[in-house]
Amino acid sequence: MKGVVRNPIVSWLVCFVPCVAFFWIIYLYYTWLNELKVYLEDADLNPVMELALCLIPFYSLYLIYKMGGLIQRAQQKAGVSDAQDQGVMFILFNFLCGFGVYKIQDELNKAWA
Repeated sequence: MKGVVRNPIVSWLVCFVPCVAFFWIIYLYYTWLNELKVYLEDADLNPVMELALCLIPFYSLYLIYKMGGLIQRAQQKAGVSDAQDQGVMFILFNFLCGFGVYKIQDELNKAWA
């Protein structure tokens, strides 16, 4: 079962709404990880545990890096010809106005489309 194709611009812009951004980002990451778990049939991937571990300093950066590999596997399974591990790019774009959310959703959409 593939995940939901979402508009990456809307996903990114909601991150800037005061009082909503924190919960929106947690929701997005949980949803992304859950969709990847189901699609990749990866029993070792636990979205709740991954988000709980983000309380540890710098684990959230590792999670973003890890998502690059998971998205690459999903794209390969979906038949995307030029699938690459873009974990480092996601981290770099996250420091650029949170643009990593846009890039992650855009890459997921390639696998889901």
